[in-house]
Amino acid sequence: MFDDGAGHRLVHQPVTPRPLASAIKVAHAAAYARAVAQRRLDPDEPIRVGDWDARYPYLGDGGSHLQSYSLLGIPHDAYGMATNPDQTVPLHRMAELMIEVSDGAAADYLRARLGDAALRAEAARAGWFDPDVRMFGGETLLLLFPEFCPPPGAPARIRRAAGDRLSDRFAHDPAFRAQVLPRATTQPPTLDRQLAWAAASGRGTARQLAAMHHEIATAQGKAAGLTRQILGAQYAGHQPPGTTAMLFKGGSYPGIVTLGIDLLWPDRRPGTAVLLLSDISPADTEHVVVLLGLCTGALTTPATFADLAGALGH
Repeated sequence: MFDDGAGHRLVHQPVTPRPLASAIKVAHAAAYARAVAQRRLDPDEPIRVGDWDARYPYLGDGGSHLQSYSLLGIPHDAYGMATNPDQTVPLHRMAELMIEVSDGAAADYLRARLGDAALRAEAARAGWFDPDVRMFGGETLLLLFPEFCPPPGAPARIRRAAGDRLSDRFAHDPAFRAQVLPRATTQPPTLDRQLAWAAASGRGTARQLAAMHHEIATAQGKAAGLTRQILGAQYAGHQPPGTTAMLFKGGSYPGIVTLGIDLLWPDRRPGTAVLLLSDISPADTEHVVVLLGLCTGALTTPATFADLAGALGH
């Protein structure tokens, strides 16, 4: 879905549910910002990194958790686990890195801390009721331990509950935690299993995600402002010419690429683009930068918008 904020809209398969991957983290960011605005969370609260690591099952996130620690200067092992679990970081840095490098462990920590009701309330502000929010670490553990995964076709709530249980088990059961790396190294999931796993991950529609992005981009108040600050930090100073900010959160799984973008202008309402791709080849997943350029181009250049509409048969 594309809406450039100047009267041009492109709608293509808007209500087809597709995997969202990390694009759903806008809900986590909005719920965190609301809690800070309402003084239910202190952004400067020191968080023990061992509690952060408790939501990171060693792998499955493309190295984002390791990247978080590298950016923070926190000593860590080869898998991205802190060597001193009692070291602390401010809570706001976890929330920021959840978006900046897509740290799934930070998202899981915030979901566990805030509760699903807080995330669903933020989505509901945009008319998106009951979003399929899951533990990223739990989903990784379901991939590694398929014996705990519900059968294909099981309702989303059943799979969500299974992943939540494994996430909590990893966080609190050292014996289970000790099984994860041996399982990953001795029984790595095949590509076919990864593709089937990704296809059954948390879903939403382009219309739902676009509505939430538009709500974040246009809402008033401290919570919305903080959410925009978090989503806009990655491209601050590098947004397209003429815009005041570019808000972004994307995601990827095997065969899946998702992009959610808002461009803010000083003289017109924001533009929003949401692109949800599934069943794509490994080579196609390497072209995220090109896809991102296509999305921003469609929002800023009428000719690019027209070309995209024509390519999609509109």
